[in-house]
Amino acid sequence: MTEPPARSPSPSASHEGEGGVGPEGAAPAPAAPAPAPTLAEALALGAPVGGLTVQDVASLLRTQFAVMTGGRTRDGQPIVTFPGAGAQAVLSDDDFQRLSLYLTSVPSMHEVDAGFVLVVDRRRDRWSSVKAVLLQVSAAFPGLVHVVYVLRPSGLLQKAISEVSSKLLPRDEFKFPVVVCSSLEELHAILDRRELSADLGGDIAYSHEEWIAQRVALDKFSRTTREVSASLDSFTREVSAQANTEPDTVEGLSAQLHAQGQQYLELKEGILDAARCGELLLRDIRRPGASPKERASLDSVTSVERLLVQLEETERTFDDFWQQHSARLKQLMELYAFERGLVELSGRLAQHAAAVSDAPHAAESVEAVDLLAARLAALRERCTADVERAEDLIRTGQQLVAARHYVLRGLEQVAPACEDLQERCVELARLLEDKEALLQQYRALQERLKHAADWCTGGAELLALHPPLDRASCPPERADHLAEQLETFLGNGRDLQAATPKDFHPLMLDHKLTTTETRAAVAQSVQRLAEVRSLVEKQLLQLRRLHPPASPAASPSPSPDLIIKATSNGSGPGRPKSMCESDSKQGHVLSELVTTEQAYVSELGAIIRGYKHELENDKYQTMIPVQLQGKSNILFGNLEEIHAFHANVLLPELQGCVLQGDAAAELVALCFTQCREQLFQLYSAYCQNIPRSEALRDSVPEASLFFQACQMKLGHKLPLAAYLLKPVQRITKYQLLLKDLAGSVHAACGAPSEALTAALDCMLVVLKCVNDSMHQVAITGFWGDLSELGPLLLQGSFSVWSESKKDRLRELRLKPMQRHIFFYQKALLFCKKIVNNKATYHFKRYLKMSQVGLTESVKGDPKKFEVWLQGRQEVHTIQAATAEQTQQWVSEIKRVLLEQLRELKGEKIRQYSLVQQNSVAKPLLDPRDPHPAGLGLNKGRSMSSASTCVSEEEDQSSEYSVSEDEDADTLSEHTCEGGRYVSLADYSAIGRSEVSMAEGDVVELLKVGCAGWWFVKVQSSQREGWVPAAFLEHYGKKACAK
Repeated sequence: MTEPPARSPSPSASHEGEGGVGPEGAAPAPAAPAPAPTLAEALALGAPVGGLTVQDVASLLRTQFAVMTGGRTRDGQPIVTFPGAGAQAVLSDDDFQRLSLYLTSVPSMHEVDAGFVLVVDRRRDRWSSVKAVLLQVSAAFPGLVHVVYVLRPSGLLQKAISEVSSKLLPRDEFKFPVVVCSSLEELHAILDRRELSADLGGDIAYSHEEWIAQRVALDKFSRTTREVSASLDSFTREVSAQANTEPDTVEGLSAQLHAQGQQYLELKEGILDAARCGELLLRDIRRPGASPKERASLDSVTSVERLLVQLEETERTFDDFWQQHSARLKQLMELYAFERGLVELSGRLAQHAAAVSDAPHAAESVEAVDLLAARLAALRERCTADVERAEDLIRTGQQLVAARHYVLRGLEQVAPACEDLQERCVELARLLEDKEALLQQYRALQERLKHAADWCTGGAELLALHPPLDRASCPPERADHLAEQLETFLGNGRDLQAATPKDFHPLMLDHKLTTTETRAAVAQSVQRLAEVRSLVEKQLLQLRRLHPPASPAASPSPSPDLIIKATSNGSGPGRPKSMCESDSKQGHVLSELVTTEQAYVSELGAIIRGYKHELENDKYQTMIPVQLQGKSNILFGNLEEIHAFHANVLLPELQGCVLQGDAAAELVALCFTQCREQLFQLYSAYCQNIPRSEALRDSVPEASLFFQACQMKLGHKLPLAAYLLKPVQRITKYQLLLKDLAGSVHAACGAPSEALTAALDCMLVVLKCVNDSMHQVAITGFWGDLSELGPLLLQGSFSVWSESKKDRLRELRLKPMQRHIFFYQKALLFCKKIVNNKATYHFKRYLKMSQVGLTESVKGDPKKFEVWLQGRQEVHTIQAATAEQTQQWVSEIKRVLLEQLRELKGEKIRQYSLVQQNSVAKPLLDPRDPHPAGLGLNKGRSMSSASTCVSEEEDQSSEYSVSEDEDADTLSEHTCEGGRYVSLADYSAIGRSEVSMAEGDVVELLKVGCAGWWFVKVQSSQREGWVPAAFLEHYGKKACAK
């Protein structure tokens, strides 16, 4: 019957490790599943059980009353042998308990839990000795006894007595089974002989003296580990106690960390020394030549290995503690350093900000401004150095926040402090940029003053060289030469024109930015510029009067200077200065009219050649999207017809008119009056096609290769949609130019020009008709034929309260509905305006004019009136934006109702009708008028929808709730006065009413005009004027895209 070899005890489950029992017990490693122990618990090494060491039981061990040879049963229970030969036969109960307590501490805990197997060898002894041993084991053996095997006495007398052994060994007195073996062979049948010592016939080579020596060395090693544990525990307790009294400076923390680091290194060396002692002991036990049968040595090896493992765990736990503690101190040092740097840099940045704010920007010469700029540059260098330090400190703070937090106190303030420091850096950079920009503007102002002074000096010298001449002393050749010199001189000073000091430079708009000396110098310069220009213009006019041109038509494309000159013929030495200025203004308006017309014709030609013709070119067919193929007429509408009319008819007519001297303005007015019908037909067709064109463009991405190729070839910065808006903008521009021209003529002559008034009325009628036709195209959901309703008389947006006797909920409808009303000759259409990508008017209600009654005033409110059906079965209270708009609608509705009454009586009043035909031409507006009484671009429209509208009523009812039971009117807020926008591309102003912009300029929207024209203030130059809305994009949208 064979038995497997005995299993070695596992180091991870050792008796000493789990219970700390035995002389070799060292610090237990914390169990993995249990909660993390404290460092003191993790470092504590177990003390010997009962305070026993090998020296305490050495004399008992030498008696060999009981020994541990290292044998194991087949089930792994340790075997304790009570040898018979050479051993002391009897021990006192106290000595037996001490000896057995020490021996049972040698195996591992799981072996102790499994129990012990005892072998009592009493072959050479008496039965009384057997009984005494068994009684002592039963009474004082500390471990669990699995079974006791007794080798019975072998003497003759004892054999005889063995027959009555059952009486000698009352087994019911013991807590364990007792098996009596008659011989070694019988014992070997139960226990593997390889697990028994030689005196029991086994193979284990056991030396009791050597075993005791190993246990002494092992006990010494265990004592060393306990001393190391105590030192570590004392250190950790001391460090933990010092955590409440740590210094609050970087230097103090650094000194404490250094001192504790030295202690850590010494303790670390003690751990390593103990580990080296253990390794030496292990090598000594595993000496070369040792027999594998020496099982007691194997037990000692296991004990040493177990202590080394526990020492390694202790070292790792101690290292983790020190790593966390030192990391905490270092992080605390970084936090203190951050706080100290924060205080220092915040103060320095505040000083820099104050220095930049207080730095002067005003000086009275270019050189002085350059000196101020040099000082500011030096200040910027100092600021930059501290800003870089601040950025490094911010990165340090961010690393503190992102790292593992060993320090909780104060770290929550690091992130806000970093944000505050970053804001200070940004604010300082903004102050520097603003101050530098201000210096640049002031330098530009001083340069402009210097340029103006040089120009005035040159003008004075030029006039001094050429005194007034007469026809006899000045032949035509000399007059032309002198006139050319004067025109060149005026052209060189064109950019210096300024009616007031505020027009001279944007800085003059804010007195806080300029000094008293600068303002005085600018005022003097503006006055001197006007005087010199007036003198030069008079001299030039005198030369032209000496030899007037023979044929005005000889110059088909006059320059702006010639236009101004031709319209100033009437200004001579005997005319009042105000009349000369009026003539000059008239010339500028005519110059702007011709110049903008030429630019308009050129732009239309570029669009037609660069887009429309290329769309029909076979070379680009592979690049053209499928949606565009064969649809150029939809995309561009009648753009070619418009271009042909302006290039071949209107532009040549205007160029010829402006060269006719004093009659130029009247001829221009006549030209527009004659072209009224053609303009209406062309632009009505174009505007009515805009929705189809937009829908086609929406189906094709603007980033398509074809559009990109055309745009790159033309050098356009804006997409095609912006250029297709040009006709809409241009038809709106004419009435503005005519109004300016009429104003200048009125100022010059003292009375309005009938021709210009008629031309202005004609263009307003054209504008209204075009606008009305566009609005009608946007009506959706109407079941009838709009052409059967007669001409469209008025249209606009209103707040409407509707009541019906059939509607039981009318008492609950307290808030108005927003409705766009179309007033035809035969009906009123109530529509709901829907603003998405483009404005549409969804049909809601239809009222026949033959069934409508009118109440001109509601509760004394001048903005309200009522229309109702017979018997007031249905009443609609309508509130307009202004009292003027209400009066206009009431008058027109009254006119239609009175006409219907006359028709019913068989009478018609032609005169009244004729008068009202003239009144139709009045609702149109100047987009520069801040309080339009007629039609303006709806504030709720997006910029893309502006291309579908020439003008429509300005919405001023946004203060009302726009909800109703069936649906809710929603108003877009994409364009609102006071909003900020950014320029998408450079735009050069053509007329005096416009303003130039550079790409990236930020502007403030002051007013929304007609047909995509917005009145803005450019923040960089503080200039105000009209610009195309297509060049602008909302500032917030542009910032996110970046």
